[in-house]
Amino acid sequence: MRDLVIGIPAREEGATIGTLVSALDGAASLLGEVATAELVLAYQDSTDDTLANFAAAAGRWPRRVLRSAPGASGKGRNVRLLVEHAIARGADLLLVDGDIRDPVPVDFARFVASGYDDDSDMVLPLWCRPWGHANATNYLAVPVVRALFGAEIRQPLAGLRLLAHRALRHLDPASLPDDYGIDAALTMAVLEAGGRVGQVVVARIEHDGRQLNSETIMVEVARALFERVAAGPTADRADLVRPAGYERRLRWPEESHEPDGAGSPPAARPAPPMDGRDPRRAWLDALKAALEAAADRADPGELAASLVGAFFDHAEWRRRSARPELAEAEAYVWELAAELAARLR
Repeated sequence: MRDLVIGIPAREEGATIGTLVSALDGAASLLGEVATAELVLAYQDSTDDTLANFAAAAGRWPRRVLRSAPGASGKGRNVRLLVEHAIARGADLLLVDGDIRDPVPVDFARFVASGYDDDSDMVLPLWCRPWGHANATNYLAVPVVRALFGAEIRQPLAGLRLLAHRALRHLDPASLPDDYGIDAALTMAVLEAGGRVGQVVVARIEHDGRQLNSETIMVEVARALFERVAAGPTADRADLVRPAGYERRLRWPEESHEPDGAGSPPAARPAPPMDGRDPRRAWLDALKAALEAAADRADPGELAASLVGAFFDHAEWRRRSARPELAEAEAYVWELAAELAARLR
């Protein structure tokens, strides 16, 4: 019997947390023959009813609240609390972002069960966000992880992931970022340790649509990636390839919900004006230069900030074009990743 901590990092997620907790409790019940579960909220001070709705949501499994220090913020701080708790308990950890809407219990249960069946150290989803969203994933994290590790990981920043206890034991929680770089850091840590990684189609998923192009998210993710580059050579994980034909099981989702005010992630930054350059080439040039500078021990934060203009030029150029077929959009991400890897050889 596996011991499973279902961890939800949350701040200002009162609109979604109740429904999500009930769905996760239902998923835990579906896993009842293979796992015992505890639902844990990693909570930062909020102005809404996140905490009350977590406690009031229907369900049968035990619950716990881990609280960040008063006034603390940053997703990484919440995730670190959950990692520390799962390590201390000797449990696996299912991390689920608190802004997931319309959750389906069986999808979460299948996600965990697939990891258990395959004896995975980490399981990441294969899913699809609306056109123009997930730019830090598509155009930054996927290409860099491919270039550094040789691994074809489609959702290295996913807000849904399963980490087996044996993978958690390799982590130093104190070294993990306090911010949005946490997801990239977790992915890279498992790759570096030689962990077995599963990628599972989760066809029905909807995140809150309050972030389209967030400069803060992009910079924090880039900083985590550059910090890893500065640490020295990475493991060769070319053994990890994307599942063949996964995109045929996905569909473009409807546009996500509009911003709802309080608790929104950092405001979107308008794209800088186009200046006649090829945005794709300019982005790859800038990213290659930054990665090479990181290897020479340039400051990761300064390098991340230097990428903002080229990143948003490219992301907005893509978003403003007609939405392609999903298979074409997926192929573009992998082509970008392969080109960056080739440039860095």
